Amino acid sequence: MNYTGVLGAPGVGVGRIRWVGDHPPSDVDGGNEGAGAGLSSGVGDGTGLLAAFDVVAARLRKRADALRADGHGEPADIVATMALIADDPDLRGAATAELAAGRTPAEAVTAAASTYADLLAALPDPTLAGRAADVRQVGRRVVAALHGDPGATVDGPVILAGHELGADDLLEVADDLAGAVSQLGGPNAHVAIVARALGVPLAFGITPDAADGVPAVLDGATLTLDPTAAQERAAREAMRAAARHRADLAAGRTLPAVTRDGQTITLLANLATAEESRAAVAAGAEGAGLVRTELPFLTAPGWPDEAAHLAALRPVLGPLAGLTATVRTLDFAPDKLPPFLDGRSYAGQPPRDALADQLRAIVATGSRTRLRVMLPMVQSATQVHEIRALLPADVPFGAMVETGAAVEAIDEIAAAADFLSIGTNDLSASLLGLGRLDPALTPARAADPVVLRAIAATVAAGERHGRPVSVCGDAAADPHAIPLLVGVGCRILSVAPSALDAVRAQIRTLDTAECTAAAAALLS
Repeated sequence: MNYTGVLGAPGVGVGRIRWVGDHPPSDVDGGNEGAGAGLSSGVGDGTGLLAAFDVVAARLRKRADALRADGHGEPADIVATMALIADDPDLRGAATAELAAGRTPAEAVTAAASTYADLLAALPDPTLAGRAADVRQVGRRVVAALHGDPGATVDGPVILAGHELGADDLLEVADDLAGAVSQLGGPNAHVAIVARALGVPLAFGITPDAADGVPAVLDGATLTLDPTAAQERAAREAMRAAARHRADLAAGRTLPAVTRDGQTITLLANLATAEESRAAVAAGAEGAGLVRTELPFLTAPGWPDEAAHLAALRPVLGPLAGLTATVRTLDFAPDKLPPFLDGRSYAGQPPRDALADQLRAIVATGSRTRLRVMLPMVQSATQVHEIRALLPADVPFGAMVETGAAVEAIDEIAAAADFLSIGTNDLSASLLGLGRLDPALTPARAADPVVLRAIAATVAAGERHGRPVSVCGDAAADPHAIPLLVGVGCRILSVAPSALDAVRAQIRTLDTAECTAAAAALLS
């Protein structure tokens, strides 16, 4: 059976369906027969509960061994630590006690994991505090094992499916992720940004009538359930061809990002994890043009404090020593809201004390980098002045240009900021009157004359005030938009680490005069 949706991220993936949240309203439980058999038996006396912990611990140890064998030492250590958490006798004992008190198995595990996670999160040691998320994730895996979820008990790549997937859903299974399909969302949703960064396909508008564990192929926006042997061979050959193409592009990493006529383009990376930092450096990025800081806190119970930010940022900024590191303050949005903001009115900027905590952590962890800090969704120069006062004077502070209001006030904002960064995703949505999750809002919409004119105005304001201007939205990696961005004067592009090689190769084929003429023709 085939389903065709809207493309969120390109690529081909082969794996088994794993549902996030509720299954679709259809009888899809048959495919789970036997998946959790043996875990539900003995639950009353706790043996089934402990068996679920055993399953999760064994799977995590196996995954850690595989990562270490592939040379991924740090991820292997993280996964091995999670296996130790699943083996922890105190956590198991707490879950058993909750079960004896009358809770269901899933409730017992969730309550025990939540209690231990809260205790860790309250510790002054940021490393230990950072383990709270690992405890919660182990709890979720054990609950999934109790329910017979093949995603928690069967090895191999998975294609996530859900009503409305979030960025954290993808990141939680990044090591095993082959692709994802979501009924809701669009190409500019944060889940799509993460999928492109991970290099996995993502499609929207698809709700497959399939149980957990059903084999599937995701080719761009088309999902095929129970593929034939020939279909699976074709998909795997496409994956091998893509890998060969990536290898060819990677061979050019030592070449400069310079157009045919000699114009240098600075290439930076958009990232959120330590793995992405290392990948960016390996791909020849001159640093990070966007460090996203909100993703570790999408399940946080409240505003993260300084210790939580320190724990999250240290591994991300460590690989960027000596390089540019542009750290964006917390940027929660409707498609990436933590539980404590769900249903509340949120103005788009944290309370001043929460922001001050984050800024102190950014300065401390970025001391070995060429640190820059930027504020998202800036509307006026006043915002820049107010937050600038919370930073040391020697740390450059920039403004993200993402709304029509910012473009209207661009001269005042440019005068107040040390640099400007154009977020083409939100800017396109603002200027074109589209919702961020609208399938029509693709990275290529930055080529719309209305949006391109705003980008050109921002670049011009930067030149007038002597402020560098970068583009960190997804348009910076879009092959149709790149020549136009160069044509209006953009000289700094920040893209996902997985896109660096392709963007560098394209830049080397461009001529600045031709790009300028193409942009002028579009804007005339």
